[in-house]
Amino acid sequence: MVTTMKTKEVSEILGVNSTTVQRWAKYFGLVCETNEHGHFLFTNEHVETMRKVQIQLQQGKRMKEIQLGFNQPNQVEKKEVNIETANYEGKLEEVINRVGELDRKLSQKADEVVSYQLLKHRTELEDMIKLIKSLEGRLSKIEERMQDHEISEERELPMVVGGSVTKNKWRSLMQIFSF
Repeated sequence: MVTTMKTKEVSEILGVNSTTVQRWAKYFGLVCETNEHGHFLFTNEHVETMRKVQIQLQQGKRMKEIQLGFNQPNQVEKKEVNIETANYEGKLEEVINRVGELDRKLSQKADEVVSYQLLKHRTELEDMIKLIKSLEGRLSKIEERMQDHEISEERELPMVVGGSVTKNKWRSLMQIFSF
């Protein structure tokens, strides 16, 4: 029976962090079993492989320069995948059509948003114009009352004998204190 160890046990044996052990296992394509919780289970062979990795890293090598003596995923030749031209062109045409449709929908949505905003601004402007007209009317009424009040005050002004205060001087004085 093969004994298995969890990531933490391997990290303690090698004196490295648990995440380092996981990173090495993934990078070098070590095939490990997992338990019911999804944790890696390493064998003594895996530990020896990681010890080789650790030694080479301590010697100053980079991860991509490390040699383990078997085909590693990063050293396997990549196969080129050839796709039929007609199939490729069909898919490309489909993508172009979708992009065009999305572009049309986006433009339509943008136009709708702008139209909505313009209508909203127009109603706000109309409300402001109504308010301004209302204020103008109220201001006109206030001015009329002020003029009526000034005329009635002029009639009630006392006449000064000796001409020291004339009607024009009194009016000037009233204008200073009126609104």
